[in-house]
Amino acid sequence: MKTRNVDKSKYKNYLIKAEEFFDIMNESFNKQEYNAVVLNAIHCAISSADALTVFYKGLRHAGERHEDVISLLNTLDIKDIQNKNRQLLNLLQLKNKAEYEEKLMTESNASDSIKNASRFFNWVKELLKE
Repeated sequence: MKTRNVDKSKYKNYLIKAEEFFDIMNESFNKQEYNAVVLNAIHCAISSADALTVFYKGLRHAGERHEDVISLLNTLDIKDIQNKNRQLLNLLQLKNKAEYEEKLMTESNASDSIKNASRFFNWVKELLKE
């Protein structure tokens, strides 16, 4: 698994990014822009995962396959990590469909993505609360 060293204090930058993606995700849902909802939910979760791994390890995933971040998260000694990894994986499995395929995301895809991203993001924020 390819990783990159990041100064641990920079975890806050990833939380800021996650928060921005989270806000756009919700705004997009109100506009019924379901493709944007799903993509912003995914990026919210990825940035949240980066915040966690930077905070605890000073590393972030830097490989081609976003799903590999799960292996890095599994090295963290955090309660409920398996359940949260499922939420992240559910989002990551939609990434190629949402970004590259001709199929459009549905309201159901968007609702599920919001649910998973919200749960993952809020969990990360709670863990990293100062």
